[in-house]
Amino acid sequence: MPGTNKPVPNLTPQISTSAERKLSRLQQEFNQKTEQIELLKKEIATRRESMELAQKRIEKELRPIILQQLERRVELAYLLDDAFHLPVFSIREKLKISALIENITFDLISSYERRDMIALHDRYAEYTYAERTAFAAEEAHETIVDDEQTIADDLEDLDDFERIQAQQEREREQREREKQNRQKNRKTKAQLAKEAKAKAELSNISKASRRVYTELAKQLHPDKERDETKRAWKEEAMKRVTQAYHHDDFFELLRLQMEFMQEQGQALEALPDEQLEYYVKILTDQLDELKAEFQGLANGPDAGFYTRFCGSPKQMDQKFKSAKEDLNRELEQLKQNLRTLQDDPQMIRALLK
Repeated sequence: MPGTNKPVPNLTPQISTSAERKLSRLQQEFNQKTEQIELLKKEIATRRESMELAQKRIEKELRPIILQQLERRVELAYLLDDAFHLPVFSIREKLKISALIENITFDLISSYERRDMIALHDRYAEYTYAERTAFAAEEAHETIVDDEQTIADDLEDLDDFERIQAQQEREREQREREKQNRQKNRKTKAQLAKEAKAKAELSNISKASRRVYTELAKQLHPDKERDETKRAWKEEAMKRVTQAYHHDDFFELLRLQMEFMQEQGQALEALPDEQLEYYVKILTDQLDELKAEFQGLANGPDAGFYTRFCGSPKQMDQKFKSAKEDLNRELEQLKQNLRTLQDDPQMIRALLK
């Protein structure tokens, strides 16, 4: 345990080498895996931190401007409502004004939860907001039903020859399944040995992770520590160790082992190949999971959000500066339009084109 009672940060589990001793293939692979895991963990953490920061900056810097825009759009909807009753507009123009009010209010309600606009929407819409949402739900249900019916109709339209072919195919698949089941029941000694070996490997992998956890728990368990300062430090350390173990984060367990047990560097070098092989397998699985997690962040639902708002601090500053400029420009245009329409309602005709 470090003498300062403070963890040493950013240790990557590595097997050291020297001029007198070269690393084996397994040792090199171990080092490669831990380096890759460390890099991916940092990239994922950096990406998540950037997204969390972007969310906070949106709330602080962009949402106030968006809320101002919404209020101006509400004003525009009511201004159009007043203009609708003016005698200067023709019936055709009033129909366009009505449609514009409906579109503005529907977007405010559905996208921004401005339910205070429902009454104005319903006054001009052919169908009330409640009816439109009910229609949408009904259409979605009908689409599912229609798809199911189409499949059923397609099956009914099969001619006799196609029906016979389909039946023969099902019978062939059934025979194949039965054959495979019989083969499963007549496993060879080699197959049984292979399965036993795989089962033993899984058990050994689990034991390897548990062994590291147990060693750390013995060293860091706070119950036998009399010094209050050291006990508090050990309690915090055990929380990190337990969290890593329960999350199957074997890399973190190894890193914590290096952090809290100074002799761990020598312990890694002394690992027998059989144990090191299990370590490499665990790290390989963890690396695959991290790659999948990173791909999910890079190409998943949040990818567009990251591209638009996230990145390095300098990139984020530039992106938010650009976003604020765009929003403020839109806000000023809304304000200008409102002033123009308030001064001369007939200018609404420009919006109707």
